[in-house]
Amino acid sequence: MFRYWQRSLLKLLSCSVVCAPLFVCHFVNASQLITSQSVVKNQLKTTAVMVEDGLASDDIRQAYFTPIATKQALVCLLSSLESCITLLPSLLQQQTAFSVTNIRRAVGRKSAMVLVAEHHKIAGVIIINPANNMAEQTGVIGLKNYQLPLANQIQLTLWHEIGHLYNIALQGSILPSSLTEYQHEWLADLYLLWCIAQHYQQLDLGWQQFHRRNLALINDSGNLSHWSAPQLQIVLSHYDAQQLQGFTHYEDFLTAVYPLMPTWSPRDMAEFSSLVQRTFSAVQSLPGYMFWRQSELIKVLSPTLERLMGKAETQRWLTNQFLTEK
Repeated sequence: MFRYWQRSLLKLLSCSVVCAPLFVCHFVNASQLITSQSVVKNQLKTTAVMVEDGLASDDIRQAYFTPIATKQALVCLLSSLESCITLLPSLLQQQTAFSVTNIRRAVGRKSAMVLVAEHHKIAGVIIINPANNMAEQTGVIGLKNYQLPLANQIQLTLWHEIGHLYNIALQGSILPSSLTEYQHEWLADLYLLWCIAQHYQQLDLGWQQFHRRNLALINDSGNLSHWSAPQLQIVLSHYDAQQLQGFTHYEDFLTAVYPLMPTWSPRDMAEFSSLVQRTFSAVQSLPGYMFWRQSELIKVLSPTLERLMGKAETQRWLTNQFLTEK
């Protein structure tokens, strides 16, 4: 979910996610607790070449700064929010949006949230809330409930939230100055996919995110705003892990893949939403409904359906549901 707080100064990015045990993504300088004074004194580095070769232990750290382009973001564990916020420069601490009370109210039942700051050194604050973690994503297909186990989901959540801030930093250069809520969400998942490639020899977690977004949409068409599966599928079909690892700078990766992404209008998104509601609701199937959108939806959903139902059952189900499969 993408929304704005204090329009002239702050934006609020929040992401409702389900998570597994924490496995935090580390960057150079991420292990250091930086006071507001040292943030001002230290020269900031870019995130593009900051990814360490190894991941840290799965201990949940309470507070730390991580590079975001030419700025830094403060990562806070919700349980240590009071002490973490004191690490911000006093100018930001005085702003209402960064008050502990307002942050706790905004987090609610989310697993993570981003506060975007208008500041020359601080890109924003990322709040991680492990208390609301889940170990699987669920969805109902044909009156049957399916579960997708989730591994390292808090780590993926953190990368997604960092991606929000990093992509904001690139608006007006590599990215357009104006982005829709939906574009912000799938771009954050592209950053997540790039991080996966930099840390792992395979893209299993990238496919996990792809399946998770699909299953969330199947479960509730309201999750269309976070449906990054079409964009993830394009990258996963064009590049293998080794090729993605070759993009040591996120900017280079984004420059290569952004032109490949679909440019759907609000009407296009409304049609996808209507088709998803009709397809996965309990009402009688209408195979010819929104036939001009069916092939696109089938292409993106099929890998997830096969992952959950098996290839033969998926083909049978698609044949019963869609005109294009008959």
